Amino acid sequence: MEYSLKEILSNTSSYLFYKRGDEIWEKKYRPSILSKDIKADCNIIFIPFFAIVNNVAMQTFCEIEHCIKKGVRAFFFDEERFAQKNFREMLFKILEKYEKNIDFVIMTQNSLGAMYSLAQYTRFKKFSKDLKVICVTGSIGKTSTTEMVYSIFKQKHKIFRGEPMVNLRLRINHKLLEAPKDCEYLLFECSGAVKGYLKKFSELLAPDGIILTRVSSENLGKYGSLQNIAEEKCSLMTCAQNKSVAILNDCEEIRRAAKDYDCKKIFTKEGDYTLIKSDNTGSKFIYKGEKYVLRVAGEHQINNAIKAIELAKSFNIDERLIKKGLFEFRQVGNRWLVDKIKDAIIVTDAPNNPSFETIVSCINTFLNIYKDYPQKRILISGIRELGRLEKEIHLKLAKFIEKQDIDELICVEKEAKTVYEYIKSNAAHIKTLYFDKPSDIDENTDFVRYIIDTINQKQALLIKGQGIDPVVTYEKVAAVLKRIFKNQ
Repeated sequence: MEYSLKEILSNTSSYLFYKRGDEIWEKKYRPSILSKDIKADCNIIFIPFFAIVNNVAMQTFCEIEHCIKKGVRAFFFDEERFAQKNFREMLFKILEKYEKNIDFVIMTQNSLGAMYSLAQYTRFKKFSKDLKVICVTGSIGKTSTTEMVYSIFKQKHKIFRGEPMVNLRLRINHKLLEAPKDCEYLLFECSGAVKGYLKKFSELLAPDGIILTRVSSENLGKYGSLQNIAEEKCSLMTCAQNKSVAILNDCEEIRRAAKDYDCKKIFTKEGDYTLIKSDNTGSKFIYKGEKYVLRVAGEHQINNAIKAIELAKSFNIDERLIKKGLFEFRQVGNRWLVDKIKDAIIVTDAPNNPSFETIVSCINTFLNIYKDYPQKRILISGIRELGRLEKEIHLKLAKFIEKQDIDELICVEKEAKTVYEYIKSNAAHIKTLYFDKPSDIDENTDFVRYIIDTINQKQALLIKGQGIDPVVTYEKVAAVLKRIFKNQ
């Protein structure tokens, strides 16, 4: 999206701190917060920021000079940083050094606040009045469902969803600034990991279509109960109108939480389909008399697909295009990656912090697909942010695993220790090992070395872990294994 300088100033409560000439008033500029995506383009305004992202402090003001070298000719600065001597001196040095390269500097009270204001202006003033906004949320399944919706809608419409798996407030606001002016649909995956975010997303985006995939035990420590999680997720409907449609997973908690919102509601039941087949190549199923094909493993994906189907029908997408879109759908991120190493199948599924439900679903899919393998092994890390329910949920998981036809369970990190201790004491038929959280992943990491040393026969190994851990990213395990066994 492009903006005149007057538009930016009048819609961000900002002012010009420096300008080089009057020609700037005639130009159009494109804002960006991502220095890594900036190419040589004098019409980009860089917006540095300070924010807490996934519990990690980020500030990009020190990237301003780097961006100028890449071709940026204008940038924001904020009064909060300007009040600090080191940042103030940095700004003056940049202006002195790059005076001839800089068109202007915009000063604002807070750069992120300015971007949020610009995003709100963009949503309601820069697009066609016919623009439709679709938002997907839920404890689990939201990324897959978002990608299914994208795959279906792009068959007919110009739909923008930007970089996949980007669902936090900072980037959702930025996506509005990235979107082309002539798009017909905007698609957002919306995280409710922070209390109040989904209500803010609703106020910003005023969605025309909403999908709520499911509520699960993830973040129980923060919210206290599934009912509280359902209420948080349903707050995405706050600014939905009676003409909007919400596709909701049919469970007691969501029905209670959704009852007072003013929009059309369609509830879908999990398992409300006829399964034709499901294996490692994908699934075929019948839903409301129509046959669909998904080329991704796991019956849980069918429940996601049903919600995407209902949403597409609500927006009058032709049945033929729905089927084509689902057939073309492919997973993104570290979801169900299958590698063959020697005589072993290694499945890595580590998209984010898992919940009890996602681990169970993943194990069920794994054991269904590889049930005939002579050795079946599972590696898990624990479930986080469960608060006072941590032991209870992990015991529930342990009792589920106890009943499964597996030969070995590898538990990594302290959150999984309850599972290890229970299986060790109560399931003698399952070989059980525990490893502490490592400082990094390589061939010398204890549990990785153990896996390397035991890939010596036909087997299937499921690595189900974290995808957002700043140290232990479990997809690295598969990368190490592939490198070690590359020439064997």
